[in-house]
Amino acid sequence: MNQATTRKLAYSKLFSLLMLIAGAAVVLIPLLWTFATSLKTPAEVFKDDFFPAVWMWSNYKNAILAIPFFTFLKNTLIILIPVLVGTVFSAALCAYGFARFNFRGKRTLFLVLLATMMLPSQVTMIPMFIMFKEIGWVDTFLPLIIPAFFGGGAFNIFLIRQFMRGIPRDLDESAFVDGANKMQIFTKIMLPLSMPPLIAVSIFTFMGVWNDFQGPLIYLNSSDKYTLALGLSMFKGLYNVEWNMLMAATMLIMLPPLIVFFVAQKYFIEGISISSAIKG
Repeated sequence: MNQATTRKLAYSKLFSLLMLIAGAAVVLIPLLWTFATSLKTPAEVFKDDFFPAVWMWSNYKNAILAIPFFTFLKNTLIILIPVLVGTVFSAALCAYGFARFNFRGKRTLFLVLLATMMLPSQVTMIPMFIMFKEIGWVDTFLPLIIPAFFGGGAFNIFLIRQFMRGIPRDLDESAFVDGANKMQIFTKIMLPLSMPPLIAVSIFTFMGVWNDFQGPLIYLNSSDKYTLALGLSMFKGLYNVEWNMLMAATMLIMLPPLIVFFVAQKYFIEGISISSAIKG
């Protein structure tokens, strides 16, 4: 490799590094602003100083005490845990059917499933609300939980199905010869081998439910049933907003998704990259 080529590669790496730093700054500066604002006094919020003169760590304690924080946390977990289980299991089951079974209309049905991804949620919002209202589920957690057990979402099904199609069918046939039925093949072979996309779907679901504001806003009327995302609105008064307290509560609510992502990012990236690499 000659000197000109080496210099060109060095410039290319430097340019890539600078672009990554610029992209990270775009993402991190709003986060740093939120963190800095959460430690300010109300008088400092609208000053030009980025960081506070005195770091008010007590804002975090006051933010927890200002609202029923732990009640909202409990409500969020009541919704999150069954939705997580229902979404992952039902999406994996549907993906298994599309990946391993042949039946009439399979291709058409799969295309219809993918077409639902292009349907905005605003189109189905009113019909679903009317349906849940007629059966008496408004102001309960059921409208936020039960739909997760009916398919798990088109994107999740597509992601897991792409991965399952890459698993050799010899494993299914060997298990079938040994006396395993279809459900046993699914639970003992397909699910363990499909952990990367399952973890990716779990992270997507966790972040979606944890940060969901629209769903609880539509279906929950009682304040004692609010989730954390909906509880943030309590810091907004009729005439003023407690920005420092709001940012402190926001930072507390952001911590679990950040921790989950950093702990499971290896499996998340693996699940996305492997599923995307499999053609089908």
